[in-house]
Amino acid sequence: MIRLGTVLWLVLVAFVGFGMFKVKYEVMDLEDELARANRAIVADQDAIHVLKAEWAFLGQPSRLAELSRRHLDLVPLGTAQLGQIGAIAFRPSAAPLAVAAGAPAPQTAPQATPAPPVPGSKPPLVAATTLANARIRIVP
Repeated sequence: MIRLGTVLWLVLVAFVGFGMFKVKYEVMDLEDELARANRAIVADQDAIHVLKAEWAFLGQPSRLAELSRRHLDLVPLGTAQLGQIGAIAFRPSAAPLAVAAGAPAPQTAPQATPAPPVPGSKPPLVAATTLANARIRIVP
């Protein structure tokens, strides 16, 4: 008859063997996952390299100048488009909303008066584009 110690050792060896089997296959799965991740990293680095080369080609100033000449009907700024900054119409101030009976009237800030021009200096010129929603820029 087999002793109790021998049975315990056999059970312990069986559990350790099963544990080693599980650990071995988990490690193999992790190594496969690591290899897939490394391949994906290399593929992404190659794609980034191609995209950088494409961006360098597409962003060439000579190419962009040719495309803007061909597709945009831009012309140099003419003197008829220049004017004085004082010629710009400011937005009219909004009319105050109707105030409920008994409520205090809203306080409005006093309007600032423009500073007088410095003697001997030219007023800045304003250049506007022909686009309806273009911003106005000040040309020195």
